[in-house]
Amino acid sequence: MRLPLGLAIVALSFFWTALSTPPATCQEPGLGNPQAQPPPPRPARNSGMATGGAHAPIRDSKSRPITAGGFVDGAPVVFIDITKEAGLDKFHHRSGGSEKSTIIDAPGSGVALLDYDNDGWLDIYLLNGSTVPSIKGQERPPRAMLFHNYHDGTFTDVTDKAGVANERWKAGVANERWGFGVAVADYDNDGWPDIYVANYGKNRLYHNNHDGTFTDVAEKAGVTLGGWSTGPTWG
Repeated sequence: MRLPLGLAIVALSFFWTALSTPPATCQEPGLGNPQAQPPPPRPARNSGMATGGAHAPIRDSKSRPITAGGFVDGAPVVFIDITKEAGLDKFHHRSGGSEKSTIIDAPGSGVALLDYDNDGWLDIYLLNGSTVPSIKGQERPPRAMLFHNYHDGTFTDVTDKAGVANERWKAGVANERWGFGVAVADYDNDGWPDIYVANYGKNRLYHNNHDGTFTDVAEKAGVTLGGWSTGPTWG
């Protein structure tokens, strides 16, 4: 079907007008034309978060900043390694071999701060990893260590007395203990913190005996699990 020349020109003109006219926008009453509003300014590069700025530190009565990362008496806050002076250098972390040939070689271990003897001072429990040879019973496995706080900035190794080394060593016998996490809680509500250790192998639940020692009751409590456990928590 052919259209008369005049009608075709009118149709083409209408089609071109429709294409060149911007679409109508919907807006709520009183908001004005949203297209007329300029876009929000872009934050400058390397300026940090655009929602906040620098804030002056909060100072105490002696004009010392008390905000994290501030200054004390005009000097920068610094940390000094006092591991040896505190008596914590006996612990040597080990998790896997240097070649890291298996997935369990890479992660491992954990730390818990707990007042295991209820003297009001935090003690330190350092969980250790292990090695494939020790898992196979070919070498002595690394030990976890419990350090008692002496209230003077020093700690003493009380692992053997407490019985929380997380090892079972006998030459030629698989160790089956590779620490992958530790969580502390008073699971039986007796007022003393207990320790749960997640292992590659059977897990441990160390019950606090209130006398500086612990007893592994994981089998009795039914929480040994086996396999590979990591990241324990209480809830």
